[in-house]
Amino acid sequence: MTNELRVVEFTVMGEPRSKQRPRVTTRGTFTPKETVAAEKRVRDEWRLLGVPKLEGQLVVQLQFFNGNKRRRDLDNMAKLILDALNREAFDDDYQVVGVKMSKYFTAAANARTTVRIEEIAGWPDERETVSTLFGS
Repeated sequence: MTNELRVVEFTVMGEPRSKQRPRVTTRGTFTPKETVAAEKRVRDEWRLLGVPKLEGQLVVQLQFFNGNKRRRDLDNMAKLILDALNREAFDDDYQVVGVKMSKYFTAAANARTTVRIEEIAGWPDERETVSTLFGS
């Protein structure tokens, strides 16, 4: 790990999506095309940053701004983002030791997901508080 801890932020424009379950058919198992496309949008935004993979333990903050009132589970939206960034922004999502996430409603034209990933110094233990990890 480098000596300087990094923080990377980016925004994925468009309606946030939930990670859909794989579909099983007589021809095999496949990931729904909507999920594949949404993960690609996240990876494309990461790649545009041109930064190397993050190292060590990470805290991820996710804000989902939904342009419609469609019901979406927060954990499934987060899973889509983390799975899309796996092997792209970090080697493996086991490095993520904290996730802070929230969802909001906004005008359809402002629908987006903001992602903030922060390298942290050392593996947290029970003596550290959540507020220390999230800076609040």
